[in-house]
Amino acid sequence: MTSILDRLTDAMSAAASTVREEELRPLAVPERRRRRPARGWWRQSAWAAPVAAAAAVTLVIGLAVSVSDGLFGTQRAAGPAHLPAAPHRFYLATDLVSWRTVVRSTATGKVVAVVPVPSLRVGGSVSPALAAAGNGTFYLAAFERGVPGEQIYRFRLTAAGHVTGFARVPGGSLRPGWAADALAASPDGSLVAVGAYYDREHRVGGQTYVGDRSDQLVVIHTATGAQRTWRGGSPGRGYKYFRLASLSWTGDGRELAVLGEWCRTGGAPGGEGCSRGERLAQLRAIDPAGRGGGSVLDGRLLLAQSPRLPYLAQALISPDGSVITAMVLRGRVVGNSQISGIFPQNLSVERISVATGRQLSVLYQRHLGDTSSVSGPMANPLTLIADATGRNLILNGGICGPGCTNEFNGWLHTGRLIPLRPAGFAHREAAEAW
Repeated sequence: MTSILDRLTDAMSAAASTVREEELRPLAVPERRRRRPARGWWRQSAWAAPVAAAAAVTLVIGLAVSVSDGLFGTQRAAGPAHLPAAPHRFYLATDLVSWRTVVRSTATGKVVAVVPVPSLRVGGSVSPALAAAGNGTFYLAAFERGVPGEQIYRFRLTAAGHVTGFARVPGGSLRPGWAADALAASPDGSLVAVGAYYDREHRVGGQTYVGDRSDQLVVIHTATGAQRTWRGGSPGRGYKYFRLASLSWTGDGRELAVLGEWCRTGGAPGGEGCSRGERLAQLRAIDPAGRGGGSVLDGRLLLAQSPRLPYLAQALISPDGSVITAMVLRGRVVGNSQISGIFPQNLSVERISVATGRQLSVLYQRHLGDTSSVSGPMANPLTLIADATGRNLILNGGICGPGCTNEFNGWLHTGRLIPLRPAGFAHREAAEAW
């Protein structure tokens, strides 16, 4: 009995830890309609209450055990102590609804600190972007009331997870109408790369439109404020719209790996949503110290979409520049009777050699199922996030099929996805870093 009680306690504690205090609402009892109860109910009322109580107890126990088994597996004892130790004590997360960026305990999900970003809601549906440098500095792109362009901020965390040194980056202001949907800092924090998309709306004939402009790559020198800009160019006839999917740096900061997606149609800005048959994807390495004004296609080709890699969703370079960690999608695109799907149904996180282009290992695989919707205005509903070592990965999936039961968010460990707490639909994260 002790082990069962322990499992119930752990499961209930895990469920309770996902509830945030600010989301609790006062209990409101709706007014019931008066109606004459059936006679059979009154005849059973003498014994129905004890039976209902017993059924409720059985249901609670069953649900608790189910939650316990679902969180921790059925073949071992439950409880947070039996999960692998996280590689970092804290992680940063931006809430999908409030845009509030917080520092959370990786083990418990508890909010340790709030990043003091001013006026997050000024950006409307533009989610803040996050990045971490190898020197312990974090970067964040967000809008500030009264300032025309999106701003880049930096800060550090103390040993206790508290925010310190929060300040605007010199030159860290994007041009009005442009917003960041990808962010990456060089290991020493001297350079910040921004994937910028055009978000300004205009009205024609009473209808609101967002201009079909290609993304741009902006690299900011954090000491001087100097900026350099690269454009996407076109890798082939008809592929004129450039979308920037992911950014990553080599350990010496000499190369910036840019995963670009070129589309035949404009699609929604700030996202990588053009269909499989309308896109080409390439990972290119550019010299960030070189002069701006050129094309991303001028950079060294590291990896390209192919029959073996039919849908490159994310791709990150290792610090030594020898290995690519890629999120690859394969298989059919699955939707439902109401709406078609967006992405291929099978996800794989793989290590690929830069020298040969061959697969070195498979870190994780997942069946996505119905990909007809996403859970909110995320810049990218499928995101792979690495720390400064390149070894520790967060996988965030905002895929939201019927009932939104196929979302996921966690860190990879020996082929498993360890959930980042808190979990569930009420705790969707638009951006993360560690």
